[in-house]
Amino acid sequence: MYQALYRKYRPLTFSDVLGQEHIVKTLRAQIADGNISHAYLFCGTRGTGKTSCAKILARAVNCSNGAEGDPCNACPQCQGILNESTMDVVEIDAATNTGVGDVRELREELIYAPAAVKYRVYIIDEVHMLSNQAFNALLKTLEEPPSHVIFVLATTEIHKIPATILSRCQRFDFKRLTPELIAKRLSYVAEREGFLLEPEAAALLARLADGAMRDGLSLLDRCRSGSEPVTLERVEQIVGVCSSDQLLGAVRLAWNRDASGLLKFYKNARERYAGPAQLFADLSSVLRDLLVCSVTEHPEELMECDERELQQKIALSRELPTACVMRMMRTLQNGIWELSRTADKGLLAEMILISLCREELGEDMASLSARIARLERGVPPMAAAPAPAPVPEPPKAERPASVEATKPAVETGTGEGCPFWDEMKLTLQDMGHTNLLGFLLDITPSVQGDRLILSTEQSFCLTFLDQPEPKKALADAALQASGKAYTVVLKEAVSTLAKDDPLNELEEL
Repeated sequence: MYQALYRKYRPLTFSDVLGQEHIVKTLRAQIADGNISHAYLFCGTRGTGKTSCAKILARAVNCSNGAEGDPCNACPQCQGILNESTMDVVEIDAATNTGVGDVRELREELIYAPAAVKYRVYIIDEVHMLSNQAFNALLKTLEEPPSHVIFVLATTEIHKIPATILSRCQRFDFKRLTPELIAKRLSYVAEREGFLLEPEAAALLARLADGAMRDGLSLLDRCRSGSEPVTLERVEQIVGVCSSDQLLGAVRLAWNRDASGLLKFYKNARERYAGPAQLFADLSSVLRDLLVCSVTEHPEELMECDERELQQKIALSRELPTACVMRMMRTLQNGIWELSRTADKGLLAEMILISLCREELGEDMASLSARIARLERGVPPMAAAPAPAPVPEPPKAERPASVEATKPAVETGTGEGCPFWDEMKLTLQDMGHTNLLGFLLDITPSVQGDRLILSTEQSFCLTFLDQPEPKKALADAALQASGKAYTVVLKEAVSTLAKDDPLNELEEL
């Protein structure tokens, strides 16, 4: 009978356990020194080795030829536990034995000494499924069991275990395994089984395993087909996921406001995914990586991808404002929550994808921030019509020099008096001075000789920008944007409302 890979390659000694060195070292030392506790509590996510370590512990404490805390797996005691012929090592599923009656039967068995081994070991899996009455019945026995009894409790939901139980056990927290460790183990298993596993396919399976070695081996079992190679395309097809290139392309479609292209992407992706929620989760994961690339100097330390994919994400993160990335993430996360509450998931998924392309459809602060960020990048908020031909302006009448000197060079904040104004704001953002952009919204720039004059009616903006650090940042950005050194001059503009105020006439009277 065929044996699943996760059962065939289950660790048999503490040395075979991967990624849990902090636990293995302690258990081996206790067994070697004879300082064995009467109750252990193994907690952690699925597939991290809790039950495997419990079984290894059961053999190690009863092994007659153990070395350095590891069982030999060859003596009669180890063989009896491995082939499950020894009745002194009992594995109990708490999900099906939840009542107080089951615990009472267990207490009645404890008084009997083991028949073939030194210790009788009870492994209670998913112990959080026990009822409150069962926990209460287990308290006294767990605190002072007979000297020949050892309890090993395993759970994935430690928060459901009563404090009275926790205080009576030695607790060990199992960590999630890293993708690199899982990929290395999958490649080893594939080599032992006689088929080729491409490194890209192993990396994808490791990421999909989500820190659980058992899940990674189960996915590998699904993707293998005799001795044929397991390629990246085969994993994507069988598991039902989109490649990183496709997901990055979808994000780019959303940024370019291509709703039609994004809906076509969703139509093709529906053939791979069981539901839109998983697709949105994968898109959120890609957006998370883009966010990491935009806010950290060394994103490779926080991301799980190869060099080619890393460079693609870094390049795309430079095109997308951080506010837009965060808005997309919030939209997708809210969409995942809404999908669990609606009947027509396909229609809602298309609505969410359209909202990714159109910031104006949202009325929250995140959508507003994304619209402002898009405008600061110089990207139009929607497909603009061709600009009409410029109409020649009539010649302006000459004005006295005194009037020209008192009038600002530009009366609008569009940057017409400073041809490099938009490029200067982009330079500020690339330099990391994004905090200055909000103070430049009401600024009217103009260039006079080697002076860059920034005028505004907002006195608090001038007060902030007149500080040494902001003023130097503005001068450096102007130098990079224009190639010429300018002296930044801050000037307070006269409010048009103040000039038209009728109270001025009363003051003159």
